Amino acid sequence: MGRDVVSLLRGPILVGFAALIAKLFIAGEMARYMAPALDPLMALTGVVVGAMGVVEIVADAPLREAHEHSLEMIEQLLTCVLVILPLGLGLLVTPRALGVGALGGESVTRLLLAYAPGAPPTVGATPPAPARPIADTADLLAYLHQAGRSGTGQQVRVAGLAISAEGLGASEFVLLRYAIAHCVADARPLALLVTAAGDRRAVRTDQWVEIEGVLTLTERDGSQLVTIAAERVRPAPEPSNPYLGSTF
Repeated sequence: MGRDVVSLLRGPILVGFAALIAKLFIAGEMARYMAPALDPLMALTGVVVGAMGVVEIVADAPLREAHEHSLEMIEQLLTCVLVILPLGLGLLVTPRALGVGALGGESVTRLLLAYAPGAPPTVGATPPAPARPIADTADLLAYLHQAGRSGTGQQVRVAGLAISAEGLGASEFVLLRYAIAHCVADARPLALLVTAAGDRRAVRTDQWVEIEGVLTLTERDGSQLVTIAAERVRPAPEPSNPYLGSTF
């Protein structure tokens, strides 16, 4: 009896999950849960799960006894496909680092890093020397912890994803990186304002770039934003470890 009840419920539950996946796509809500790059896999998952649910429902119809063996074979085949497909993709497809799609539609300008409130730096003062050369974004974050706003004027080099966004000036764009504690499931975005000579539209969104410039400050909407006045912007390959530690 227990097995019959489980069989009766399993089909509608699987169809329900397929309907949920379809609803998320139709409502444009899937990006709030998964990166857009996974949309094809999620769509295929919905189709397979829905087909498995239909097989379960049909198997409980009066024709079950006549077709039980063939239906069980189909169910087992679909189960194998559902398990083997993501396994094969994981083995054969090279994953990309999180990009702007992982923000789930949130405006990147709302994530811009700002200096902590405090006394402004002395005009013309020499910024304190960094504890180690600022050769990447992680080094810059360590230096900001060390120097704060008094570090404006320091030469820096950083790398990340260049992002164009509404609300920025013609010569501004955002440098985006993600920090993780354990895995990409707990990733947090870090956004730095960059000012550069020329039109920011020349920088392709979601393109990895390396920037050399000077650490500065931009007053905007009551905040003092950490800003890099870029002297050089060039395309860069995605690093082997694209994520920062979770220390900021």
